[in-house]
Amino acid sequence: MTAQENTSVSASASTTCGNVNIVAVKCQQDDPPALKQGVAELFKLYFDELYELGCDLGFQGFQNEWIDLPGKYDFGQRGGLFVAISSSTSDSGESDNIQVVGCIAIRPLDDTCGEVKRMYIRKSHRRGGIGKLLAATIVEHAWKLDYEEIKLDSLERLKGAVALYENLGFQRIEPYCECPEDDHVCMNLFRTKS
Repeated sequence: MTAQENTSVSASASTTCGNVNIVAVKCQQDDPPALKQGVAELFKLYFDELYELGCDLGFQGFQNEWIDLPGKYDFGQRGGLFVAISSSTSDSGESDNIQVVGCIAIRPLDDTCGEVKRMYIRKSHRRGGIGKLLAATIVEHAWKLDYEEIKLDSLERLKGAVALYENLGFQRIEPYCECPEDDHVCMNLFRTKS
């Protein structure tokens, strides 16, 4: 699979991790299978990493998400699922090593509000700007879906993620969802009127 095979590229950037493109994953027959497989793998890594940090997402039914993709992140249902793909190029200039290195999703909470979910970057690709690129893509996508507000929840112990969202303008709010963790953080961002 090459980045050019999927025409849903919404953003790209050169990072310290190499050349990265953000691609929409619709989990349709014409999507390269590697994209859906990459999302499933990242969702499992996300689940495992949080579990190692003492957080079990089982209460959210998370284990079924990678089986049922796109599930609640379906573009046709005002959702969205995006991945960051990293590619290296051969001496001939062809992309030859494509790897799904990050993901982010959004689902509807109601008619005017979407919820950002499942932001995850492989450990080997963190601190290179991929998280910021994914977050900016999902915010832009939310506004295209005509959401007036975006909400998300995280954990204080995920300092990098919380700082990233705050730097993008998200504000802390009272909990809008249940979470058994003591360091649960909820945030939102409103679309600015132009």
